[in-house]
Amino acid sequence: MPDIYRINLSVPEAAADAFAEALEPLVASVAWRTAEGRIKAEVLGFSETPPDAAAIRRTLRLTARSVGVLEPEMAITREPVRDWAADNVKRFPPITAGRFFIYGSEYEGPKPAASIALRVPAGAAFGSGDHGTTRGCLLALDALRQLPPGPVLDIGCGSGILALAAARAWHRPALAVDIDPLAVMVARENIAANHLGHLVRAVCAPGYRHRKVRAGAHALITANILARPLARMAGDLARHLAPGGTAILSGLLTRDASWVLAAHRRFGLRKAGRIERDGWSTLILRKSA
Repeated sequence: MPDIYRINLSVPEAAADAFAEALEPLVASVAWRTAEGRIKAEVLGFSETPPDAAAIRRTLRLTARSVGVLEPEMAITREPVRDWAADNVKRFPPITAGRFFIYGSEYEGPKPAASIALRVPAGAAFGSGDHGTTRGCLLALDALRQLPPGPVLDIGCGSGILALAAARAWHRPALAVDIDPLAVMVARENIAANHLGHLVRAVCAPGYRHRKVRAGAHALITANILARPLARMAGDLARHLAPGGTAILSGLLTRDASWVLAAHRRFGLRKAGRIERDGWSTLILRKSA
């Protein structure tokens, strides 16, 4: 397996979205993360080919000026994919979110009766259930009681946890989509580990552009990504959501929820619920029947 290049930035948390969005065209995939109580966020970019360091520095300089912060230091490292994935695997206890019981590959204990159990190891792709955004989405899925006919779509699927959870809970076909080929690889491994290959498929594509996404209306759409991409894709979500369908959106800080919601209201979606966990918001939206 070829090496992967990792670009690492430390930026003010309030500017993390802007730097992640600016870095996105220059790498294969980008993400950012922060810990509760921290004022700095870590922005990570990944590329399968040597990144253009000069172009990235120019982009960082312009972005820093536009948001009024100091230009961040950049570190580029070259790492074997297998080693990078292994370095990110950590042991974690099982997680319960409503009916969902999420456990890792090392867990050998009992599973609660009447739970929806999913094996999702913490690893190279985001989404093991321990983050406030993922848990918020799982709680929203658990609270969902009615859906129109149609399949499930998970945009920015990461580990595939939300597509797996929805397919298992609703016995519906689910399509898991991510722009990161490594995430798609991990999602496919998790689909196989949970014996859900007959219901869930993972594909690599940017947002809603894959032909399988465009093929029909979806009863449920989940998207646990960043606030700006969520707002930018509001029109796409509205077009691909079936009448009476539900959308579950997360990956946004509590302070960003109002303008992400406003972006979707412009396309006729209404708020049906909101879950707050650890400073993160999960929005539950509905489309009129």
